[in-house]
Amino acid sequence: METAAFDLSPEQADIQTRARAFGEKWAPLATRIDREDAAPIADMVRDTVDMGLAGITIPTEYGGKGLSAIEFALAVEAACRAMGSWIAGDILFATTCTGPSVIMMSDNTAAHAKYLPRIAAGELTASIALTEPAYGSAVTDIETAATVDGDAIVLNGSKRFITGAPDNDLYITFVRLNGTPGMKGIGAVVAEKGTPGFTFADGPEYLGSRGSKHGDLHFTDCRIPPENLLMGEGSFPTLMQAFNMERLYIAALCLGLAEGAFDEAVAYSNNRTQFGRPVNEFQAIYHLVAEMWTQIESVRYLTYKAALTAERGKFPQPLDVSVAKLHAADMGRDVCWKAMQILGGNGLVTGFPPERCFRDVIVSSIAGGTMQVLKNTIAAQILDKKLDQRR
Repeated sequence: METAAFDLSPEQADIQTRARAFGEKWAPLATRIDREDAAPIADMVRDTVDMGLAGITIPTEYGGKGLSAIEFALAVEAACRAMGSWIAGDILFATTCTGPSVIMMSDNTAAHAKYLPRIAAGELTASIALTEPAYGSAVTDIETAATVDGDAIVLNGSKRFITGAPDNDLYITFVRLNGTPGMKGIGAVVAEKGTPGFTFADGPEYLGSRGSKHGDLHFTDCRIPPENLLMGEGSFPTLMQAFNMERLYIAALCLGLAEGAFDEAVAYSNNRTQFGRPVNEFQAIYHLVAEMWTQIESVRYLTYKAALTAERGKFPQPLDVSVAKLHAADMGRDVCWKAMQILGGNGLVTGFPPERCFRDVIVSSIAGGTMQVLKNTIAAQILDKKLDQRR
């Protein structure tokens, strides 16, 4: 079932159609990718290039599509819905979302010229590297050090739970510059895979979000050129804008996964017979379908609103996108669980899309800002009063 709530431009409808075709192409492999925790990343990235889905928000002067956050959200939603897996969105993330966004918002024009055309062409993919073994939500406490040493910036430290590691090529790494404490010392650099002193370790196996690794990064006297500095000391508030794009991505991903689970549940209810009649003739199923679709529609409005109100078309407003992500993760879990109930015993069987979508959505409740952190973010903006977590 499609919604008629929003009138899409021909260009928006086209990118939605192409993203749906991308998801449909890879849907037959979704169960295998999930079971083996391995996706053909390079082949999938190549398909996004061929289908015009790489570098959606990268400016046209760098070979990108020059589109905005709403087109990116539509693509993520449609691809995840059609494939019934988060991996369809993750492939789009690697050439459009947080990593490329940090490069784009940087004043480093040399980095723009060096990286953006190759990202838009699918030759390079990018991860964001923020979380550390000792610091997750306490972003301003990170310890990975970046120290200027002659003609190089020297990196030392570790990152954890980095999606796309070691498959991706670029790691937009949040660092503490020159030992400056607190928020003022946070900046970002580009660390390229293969640089001496930059190594990877296998990360944990996730409950959901399978197919792309979530590895660890280790920097030991890793020397990178000074032109790889994207943002220096004092840029933390600006850097956080990139995470508004990630939160939009997660909201759109949850929306697409919930729709995918919904589609499977409706199709199942149309064909499953119990007590001599189709199960979709029972009022209990009627009510579940009505609840699911109402929940999906509410998140659609919030997600599209967050995308449409993005600054310069590319950086969603923090309040709007935090609300969308918070509600999307809640909605996704509930809708996928209801879809599993409609499938009965089959809803608990691995390989059926609602069960896979349910596990992918659970991971989205933590990634990109936990539910509790999001609530703090929302309340702080409503009350115009930031909650001090330190004691």
